[in-house]
Amino acid sequence: MDGNNRESEITKNMIKYCYTCEDAHKCDTEEKCIACWEAKGIMVKKQRNEQTTEELLREYAQ
Repeated sequence: MDGNNRESEITKNMIKYCYTCEDAHKCDTEEKCIACWEAKGIMVKKQRNEQTTEELLREYAQ
């Protein structure tokens, strides 16, 4: 995932999920937010050697 898409996804998730979360005060870094979302099943942890279609197409285009 490229940097801008990652930031956009994090921002959207923060607005959508953290705003109403009672434990939002515990998530003071992006890493903690991502770990929380993964624990709650909101965001699926990406497997190491798994590339997204977008990443594969970008490699192919180069």
